[in-house]
Amino acid sequence: MISGLKTLIITILFITTTSSSYGFNSFSGDSTEADDEIYDGKAQLTFGWFLPTINSSAQLNTKAGGIGTIINLESAFNLPESQQLFRFKGLYRFNNKHSVEGYYYALNRSGANISSDSIVFGDLVINLNSSFTSFFKATLFGGKYRYSVYNDSNVETGFSAGISFLYVDIGATVKLVDRTLANEEYSDLLFLPVFGFYNRVNLSDNLIFRSNVDAFALNIERYNGILLDLSIAVEYYFMDRFSVGTSYNAFGLDVKFDTNEKGEIKYGHRGFMFFGKVFF
Repeated sequence: MISGLKTLIITILFITTTSSSYGFNSFSGDSTEADDEIYDGKAQLTFGWFLPTINSSAQLNTKAGGIGTIINLESAFNLPESQQLFRFKGLYRFNNKHSVEGYYYALNRSGANISSDSIVFGDLVINLNSSFTSFFKATLFGGKYRYSVYNDSNVETGFSAGISFLYVDIGATVKLVDRTLANEEYSDLLFLPVFGFYNRVNLSDNLIFRSNVDAFALNIERYNGILLDLSIAVEYYFMDRFSVGTSYNAFGLDVKFDTNEKGEIKYGHRGFMFFGKVFF
């Protein structure tokens, strides 16, 4: 998943560089607009309907230090490979150079299966042919500061830095031979600093192209991992205050907990989002 995202990032950077060049060349010349005019709206609020394909795995070691099974959550836990999500994002501009952005979305998957092999999930052992249920919840929210290196009514490009918080909750419950239930659950709130690059090009008076790439690599006392998040979007602007559009988003996360002592979670999604935006 991560290696595939690296290829996509190279593609996105090529597209954004090409589109920026198009924007500069197409709209070059002296600007007659006021320097203090806010381009692309003082504030924006985006509501999106996201249709991702999900690929995830987990490994949860035992408290005694035993190695847990590397579990493909879509096959072994029978969690849905796709899900409809609502995503929210807001942006506020102080001026044409400085802005802040916040975002939120959450997913909640559950499944039931009969194990085709023995599974060690923390201190829970799911034996062959055992009936069990499972769940995986993830909530991503955060904010970032954006600095525009260049911004006019037709082209914007800049860098961002911020903090994302990812709350992960994963668990399984198995029915034992004596019909009693045994369960295991792991939850954590991950602190993810992110750094990124963004781009906007007005292809015409009403058609806008946007792209964004965020990444982090973290190695601290509790966590060791990498995150890549990229998106491209085309939106149609109308009535001076609204736009609708579609975007493609790819996200990949690989985090080891407590320097491998507890385990590892890998999560990725790719898919299209249809969204509406209000400008203030």
